[in-house]
Amino acid sequence: MKRRTSRRRKQRFPFLLLRLVCLLTILLCAVGLIAKAAVRQRNEQAQAEMHTLFYGTQEGSGATIAPLSEAAPELPEETPMAGPWDQTLEPRAAFESLLLVNPDTKGWLTAGDVIDTAVTQRDNEFYLSHNFFGEEASEGMAFMDAGCCVLPEDTHFIIHGHNMRNGTVFGNLDNFRSADYLKAHPVIRYNTLYRDAAYVPFAIFDISAEPDDPSYMDIQQFNFDSDQDFAAFVADAKSRSAIDLPFDAQPGDRLLSLLTCSYTNRNGRLVVMCRELREGETEETISAEMAKIG
Repeated sequence: MKRRTSRRRKQRFPFLLLRLVCLLTILLCAVGLIAKAAVRQRNEQAQAEMHTLFYGTQEGSGATIAPLSEAAPELPEETPMAGPWDQTLEPRAAFESLLLVNPDTKGWLTAGDVIDTAVTQRDNEFYLSHNFFGEEASEGMAFMDAGCCVLPEDTHFIIHGHNMRNGTVFGNLDNFRSADYLKAHPVIRYNTLYRDAAYVPFAIFDISAEPDDPSYMDIQQFNFDSDQDFAAFVADAKSRSAIDLPFDAQPGDRLLSLLTCSYTNRNGRLVVMCRELREGETEETISAEMAKIG
């Protein structure tokens, strides 16, 4: 009888061990899910707090683009290559709350109905893994390339952001691959600390960040030595565009590029390249032109 009891216990031991392992696995999964939910909730809260700092009482009004509270100061007409800027120019009051919390603030970006965020700048690493408040966050936040300068103002701004599956940061930048989306949202706005600007996309394309890849493009060019260099850069971008857009960029125009990861190339990037609206252009005239694309 004792031998049978001992044998039964031995037979039950693997079963009990399996149940214990299963329970521990379930517990660990539950803890992981709770932790992820907590992180997601904190990230959403951080986004809401950032919006409140910028929009203030306008937050919750349903507007995706809110005007700044004061006019932009008059900036010199000379390009950064042609003459000095007033280095004593102060950031506008609309950015005061953001700057008090994060001195790395450089502007506010709105693109379509999917991007509405502050833009920071430090190096090209920190904001890949930190939010506006300096807290660790896997989604990071939108940030200007470390090579860019808003005062004096470069010819070409580059803003980076993670391609998040949940749609945060630049997770929905892919929407701009669609002609219908471009028709509905033809203008992108980037308000820096010193002035407002509206831009229209003129090339949307994928590149590789690996110099030895055939699809590589040296996108990190912020100023140009000559009009010919500028024209060659724009022509290269236009030739890569997946959509034939009815807009160009000419010497004297300022450029804005939004970059996020893509998976069509090795170490790929999706680029939405835009140029600033010219004198006499309005959102209505841009919309009419954009409506012509197929």
